[in-house]
Amino acid sequence: MTFLIVRRRERGAAIPSERLSKIQPVKGDIHILESHSQALGRPCVQAWIFKSDPGPDVFPRLLDAKVNGMAQLGMNINGVEEVDGALYAQSWWCRVE
Repeated sequence: MTFLIVRRRERGAAIPSERLSKIQPVKGDIHILESHSQALGRPCVQAWIFKSDPGPDVFPRLLDAKVNGMAQLGMNINGVEEVDGALYAQSWWCRVE
């Protein structure tokens, strides 16, 4: 399903709401699947934006992803992401287009 996705954190720190409202969302098809994570060294639930062409992910994948809120027009997915070899908390607000 296609969503408009906004990342709510930068390197684990929450983005202030006045900045969040100005961020251009990324349109994408979110996939969630349990698979092996090299960063964690174990299987975990991962969320990512599906793309049919090769290359890096649009956003770093969410590891240990969990949908922690859902309503009629959107959902919030929490997890951790790997950036430059470090793991940071991350949250995606995903709303229906």
